[in-house]
Amino acid sequence: MGSKNCPETPRQKMVGMMYLVLTAMLALNVSADVLNAFTKVQQGLTSTIGNFQKKNAEVYNEIEMAYNLNHSKVAPVKAKADRLRKAAKEAVEYIEKLKYRIVVLADGEEEADVMNVKAKDNLDIGSQVMLLEGKGKELREMIAAYRELVLSYVSTNDTVLRKAINICLSTDEPKTENTDFRSWESAKFEGVPLIGVVTLLTMLQADILRTESDIVRYLYNSVDSESFKFNKLEALVIPNSRYVLKGETFKARIMLAAIDTTQHPQVIVNGKNLAYQGDVATYSEPTTSSGIKKLKGVINYVTSAGVTLPRKFELQYEVADPAVVISPTKMNVFYVGVDNPVSLAAPGISPEAIEARISNGTIRKLNNGTYVVRPAVAGKNSAITVYTNVQGQKRELQTQVFRVKNVPDPVAKVNGMQGGKIKKNMLMAAGQVDVEMENFDFDLKFTVENFSIYVVIDGYLQEETKSNKGRFSDAQLKLINKLKRNQTLTIENIVVRGPDGTTRKLPSISFRID
Repeated sequence: MGSKNCPETPRQKMVGMMYLVLTAMLALNVSADVLNAFTKVQQGLTSTIGNFQKKNAEVYNEIEMAYNLNHSKVAPVKAKADRLRKAAKEAVEYIEKLKYRIVVLADGEEEADVMNVKAKDNLDIGSQVMLLEGKGKELREMIAAYRELVLSYVSTNDTVLRKAINICLSTDEPKTENTDFRSWESAKFEGVPLIGVVTLLTMLQADILRTESDIVRYLYNSVDSESFKFNKLEALVIPNSRYVLKGETFKARIMLAAIDTTQHPQVIVNGKNLAYQGDVATYSEPTTSSGIKKLKGVINYVTSAGVTLPRKFELQYEVADPAVVISPTKMNVFYVGVDNPVSLAAPGISPEAIEARISNGTIRKLNNGTYVVRPAVAGKNSAITVYTNVQGQKRELQTQVFRVKNVPDPVAKVNGMQGGKIKKNMLMAAGQVDVEMENFDFDLKFTVENFSIYVVIDGYLQEETKSNKGRFSDAQLKLINKLKRNQTLTIENIVVRGPDGTTRKLPSISFRID
C-alpha cells in the first residue's frame, strides 16, 4: 500500500507553500504593516483545518460502516483509527489552548481573539510561553509521540509516505554552523512576532490533521477488498460542490452504492481510456487556465453473463486562481491623493466574476485581482465590499473597512541635515533646500516652492524672503556668505507642493556656522 493512496491535494500543496512563505517572512525583520497580512494567513489556515476535520470525519464514518458490516475483518483497522483520532484531537486541542493563552497574555482576556490578534509585533510573549514556561518542549514531545504513532501504522515498504510524514512532523534540532545549541522550539518561536507564533501553531495543527487524513485513508484502504463486494451496501453522498457560498443552495445526490472488486470496468473520459490505481480509475488534467471545465464520459460494466452495461456521466467544475482575502499591499491604511494598491480575491471564484465597490473614494480594477484605491476624504473610513454572481443573483461576499489618512509631511533638509552645526562652504555648496519622505512606504515626491532665510549679524536681523524655488537665491547666498562662525541661519516659511497639487508649510530648520 504505497503513498499513491494518499495523494496530496491542491489545498495541501497550497498550505505547504504558505508554510514556506511564512517561514521566509518570519526570517526577515518585517514591518508592523506587513504583519497584518499574517491575520489573513491565519484565517486561510483555519478554513483549511475545518476542511481537514470534515474530510477526516467522513473517512472515520466509512470505517465505522465497514466495521458494522464485517466486524472480524475491520476490527484491527478500527482500533488503530480510534487511537489515531484520539491522538490527533488531543494534539490539536492542546495547540489551540496554547494559542489562546498566548493571546490572553498579550491582549488581555476580554480582548483575546486568536483570529484577530492585537499585539501582532510583540516579541516577548511567544518566547515566554513556549521557551521559559517549557510549553514548546511539551509540544515537541507531543508531536514526536504522534509521529511515532502514525509511522507505526505505515508499512516499512511505503518509504515515500514514511519520508513525507517525517518531514511534515519533524521535531529535529536545527543544524547550526557554530557550536551554539538551539532546540526545535527555540528555532520555531524565539524572537518571532506574536502573530507569527499564533500562525505557526495553526500551521502545526494543519500538519497534524493533514497527516491524520493521509493515515486514516491509508488504514481504510488496507481493509480487505472482499469486505466491499455487493453484499455490502454503502450510503453514498455526492455533493454538487463542497464549496458553497453564503446564499447558495447546497445540493447532493444520495444513494446506495456497491463495489465489485473482481473486475475493473472500462472508464472513458473525454475520449481517454483511464488507467486504474488500485480499484479506482483516476482522471487527471493539468489546470493551465481558470474558468469552467467539463468532463464527459462512460463506464462500461460487464455482467457475469458477459453483457456490457454502459453508464454515461457528465461533470462540470471551475478552476480559480488560488486566493484568500482582501489585503492592502502597503499597509492597513489608505492615503488621500495617491494610488493605494490592493489585492482582492475570493477562494473558488475567478477574478472575472468578482465586483468591488468602495465608500469614500474610488476603486479601479487593473488585472489578476489587483486594484487601485483613491480615497476621497481623510479621517473618514473607506469600506470595500466584494460581490459575485451566485445562481443568477448578485451576492455580497465580504466587507472590509480601512482607515483613511492624509499623506504625512516631508522633512526639510540641507545637505542631508535637519539642522545643527555646518561649515559655511558646505552650506553654500549645497545651494538648496531638499525635502524627503521618511518612514513612508509610498514613492512620493514633494517639491519646494519657496522659503525665506534670516540671520542676526552685529545685532541686526537680516532677512531674504524670496528663494529660487528650492534653491537659494543670489540675495540669500550673499546673506549666507556674510555669516561668521557661531552665527545662526534660520530657514523658515518653507512651502512645498505635493503630487496631488496641494501645498503645505513645513517647520523651520536652523544651522549654526561651524
